[in-house]
Amino acid sequence: MKNIVYIIIALFIISDTNAQTEGSAFTLTGRGASTTFASDYQALGINPANLGYGINNGNKRIALGTSEFGFSTSSKLFNNDVIKNVRAFPLNFEISNSFSFDEFKEVSTDLQDGFVLNANFRWLGAAMTIKGIGTFAFSMNDNYQMNFNLSEDFADIATFGFGAPYFDSLVINSGGSFSKVENTPNNYDSLQNDTSVSIVAGTSSNPKSIKDLIEGTNMSISWLREWNVGYGRQLISTEDGFGVYVGAGLKYIQGIAMFDLGVENNQLSAFGAYSPSFSGNGNTGGFIGPGAYRFGFPKAAGSGFGLDLGANVKIKNVIKIGAAVNNIGSVKWTKNTFTALGDSVLSNFTVGGFYYDSSSVQNGSGSATFDSVTNALIKIQNTNVSRTVPLASTMRLGIGFHFKKLEIGADIVMPFNKTPGSIDKAIIALGGDLKLGPIRLSTGAVFGGNYLTRVPFGIVFAPASGTWEAGISTRDVLSLVQFNSVEKPILSASLGFARFKF
Repeated sequence: MKNIVYIIIALFIISDTNAQTEGSAFTLTGRGASTTFASDYQALGINPANLGYGINNGNKRIALGTSEFGFSTSSKLFNNDVIKNVRAFPLNFEISNSFSFDEFKEVSTDLQDGFVLNANFRWLGAAMTIKGIGTFAFSMNDNYQMNFNLSEDFADIATFGFGAPYFDSLVINSGGSFSKVENTPNNYDSLQNDTSVSIVAGTSSNPKSIKDLIEGTNMSISWLREWNVGYGRQLISTEDGFGVYVGAGLKYIQGIAMFDLGVENNQLSAFGAYSPSFSGNGNTGGFIGPGAYRFGFPKAAGSGFGLDLGANVKIKNVIKIGAAVNNIGSVKWTKNTFTALGDSVLSNFTVGGFYYDSSSVQNGSGSATFDSVTNALIKIQNTNVSRTVPLASTMRLGIGFHFKKLEIGADIVMPFNKTPGSIDKAIIALGGDLKLGPIRLSTGAVFGGNYLTRVPFGIVFAPASGTWEAGISTRDVLSLVQFNSVEKPILSASLGFARFKF
């Protein structure tokens, strides 16, 4: 059971994720909108109908790419003065010990606001156009998505442990004699600085059940590996530039890990599964301890299938209108499955939080404090019972205007369901790119989803008529320029250097 808790915490912290709507496609990130812009294998998972346009608008026959990477993460914690070096992953953040009890309250507030993370890696992508038949494409990707926010009580207990406001009394040990004192910020700070006594527990005279404490908390993790094949072609073409295009993608999905926790219908709802590769030796495993898995290719804990469908209309060879439905399907998780129990009442708590441990977590062990608190609150139980979990389905609508050197467009991406990896609300994106010889500059604006408003920017270098493409982009250039002054910055990058068209 303890191994599972370590693995859950590790999965939340190992990466530098919700909605990265263009995945690892570095050529698309900078413009924000991608429904009508994505081409060849990069159209898989976005709009497979774009395959009907061919490769490079019909000028090439084959596209190959590898090692395309994208990530984005956002949280108020990044600019919290109490937490230091939070971007030093994996499992390496420090906590300042120079702040008072009241000043630590901002940590609790930021934990309630939450943390969002996405990471995508394309191992391989390929596409081929066969004249008169259409375009076939293949892509293999790893997609990691994470989103969490804690309830007020959960955040307070993570921050202050047994000194959280939830506990009205503190149990102290003075030379082997135990007594209770009122839990107030002043009393806590005074006791913390008194070397003749030690705080050993917090107690509540009006205790709540664990599910009531956690209500309002949402934790979700999704790590999927996709093997995606797609096909698209033109159905209708007229001399005045009108065309109709359709496409479909079928993906075989290997589930590496998932976790979903919340309170539904007044009951704690929790389910998770993780790769057998994360099982460790002894009492620690996975990413935290010296387990059997380090940086290998993790085995699957489940599998399933997903379907993408798309349709486009082109008008006067200038206007493109597209619609797509992605991730219709599910994954059946069968290995290392577990759930969480929360029926007990929390009246006594013996674990210190970030504030209590602030003097001892200067060397990057802050995750161990969060691990201890979570392990004390949530009781993990192995189930070995399989469960089928729907994929995070979305619908996309987009319009694009294509000129010789300029392309502009708009997207709206809407969630179909609520499941690990899904977006909270619709995303609206506006953007485009400008071609200056072999250089393409992209920018736009993106609203909604699980992030604040952001301004993407990207540069793609495509010499030799686009035979080779390399580039780098960000989902929010403002956060990069003004990182320390932004209340909730977005740290992101998307890059690629090995994309070819022939």
